[in-house]
Amino acid sequence: MRHLSDIDLRLLRVFCTIVECNGFQGAQIALNMAQSTLSTHLAALEAKLGSKLCLRGRGGFRMTPEGEDTYAAAQDLLRNIERFEAQMDRLHNRQTARLRIGLIDCVTTFEELDIPGAIERFAAMNPEVLLELDTDTPSGLQNTLLQGTRDVVIGASLQPLPGLDYSELATETHHLYCGHSHPWYDRQDATLNQSDFLRAAFSVRSYMHFDDTYRLGRVTARAVVGSMEAQEILVMSGHYLGFLPQHRGRVWQEAGRMRPIKRSDWSFTSRFFAAHDPKREGSALRRAFVGCLKKPKVTSLAIPQTPQLQQ
Repeated sequence: MRHLSDIDLRLLRVFCTIVECNGFQGAQIALNMAQSTLSTHLAALEAKLGSKLCLRGRGGFRMTPEGEDTYAAAQDLLRNIERFEAQMDRLHNRQTARLRIGLIDCVTTFEELDIPGAIERFAAMNPEVLLELDTDTPSGLQNTLLQGTRDVVIGASLQPLPGLDYSELATETHHLYCGHSHPWYDRQDATLNQSDFLRAAFSVRSYMHFDDTYRLGRVTARAVVGSMEAQEILVMSGHYLGFLPQHRGRVWQEAGRMRPIKRSDWSFTSRFFAAHDPKREGSALRRAFVGCLKKPKVTSLAIPQTPQLQQ
């Protein structure tokens, strides 16, 4: 590898993730990549370096001596890149304090988590920090955390990965919902039988596809969504049933737009975590934000009485 390109850096990041996940299965979840894609990336890196980096088979995943040396060197390289970027920011008087936060969507009404309150507390203590906030799927969140493009990620269904710090924040309840024009809306739960269940059309989350279908008795999904807002739209169409967080479903339930179905049978809970990499530069700032997330809540969110779908 005579010259290092952006593609080479990406291949090194993929290799480091495979190592940190102790194999391809965990890396598939962390990077949201198919195993064939991971294998292609690893093979490309091995071809560039001219050495076999890891072995996998009945004996499990393990690195070769060349792989161990490459992993250690890659870690040093990625840390040096981060230090260089920070140094250039300082040298050229650019914003030096930045916190990039990623979270799953539809958490504004999640009062127990209270991210607006946490940001209020953090911003009051760190007014000079530039905040960047956006949303992603759970696998996308961890992917960007491992790649170093986000500093703190917040969500449920995060797969524990070695080297990252996880702080539990709250527990979220989910129910199965139907829209107001769905045939089940005006029926009593006790009248719903297996025949009704088999004829129903279900919408599942793409990033939790197997979990959702397993909870529903291994049904075949008729629709797939990538966000909770998309799930709300499908449920309110009156054609699909789908899981939603209770705090979101309550908004539309009070507006008469949907209701939960058989809560005693199909409800479940998920645990919310904040995750960050304690080894990267700027860990004190990340710890400070996580600390604000874990402090007692000081505000109460008002639930809108007449919610409107975003256009």
